Amino acid sequence: MLSLMNPTIPEPQLKPHPEQPNAPRPEVLSAQKREGENLKPEEAAPIEIETEKSTVREITEMVSNFLPGKRRPKPNAIPQVRDEITVKIEKIMEDGVADAFSRLSPVAREEFKLKGEETARSIRLLLQATHVKVKKIFELLLNWLRMLPGINRFFLEQEAKIKTDRIIALHERK
Repeated sequence: MLSLMNPTIPEPQLKPHPEQPNAPRPEVLSAQKREGENLKPEEAAPIEIETEKSTVREITEMVSNFLPGKRRPKPNAIPQVRDEITVKIEKIMEDGVADAFSRLSPVAREEFKLKGEETARSIRLLLQATHVKVKKIFELLLNWLRMLPGINRFFLEQEAKIKTDRIIALHERK
């Protein structure tokens, strides 16, 4: 088949893959099809789209598995060493919730503790930002405190507000 633009140059033809002889072949479209007409799905060349997105950490782990030498252990979800600010944030968060915490079942205690550590890390990240989002800190604390059963909603909001103010004051002091 000859190109409409330049009659001396033939358009390239794609050969079917040897492992998939019955697979539809992508055809090279003529110049007029490329310039403006809408393509029908059967005329368009098949495009492979990758459905999985890999994070930098996953890619680094995959690559490090193939490198010779010592392999690093995988990091845990909870960091073993916490910085001074994170410890202070956790102290502020646990202040005043000991009674409600003691009434929780062992499974609920563990969930509450893990959610609290996650909330403290999130607050720490928010404090490191250039513009501190106080409302986001308040929402994180309120969602964490809502895990406690049988406590008045207004008390939880008041407690979250107090803790937010103390965390902001901590941030301003440093």
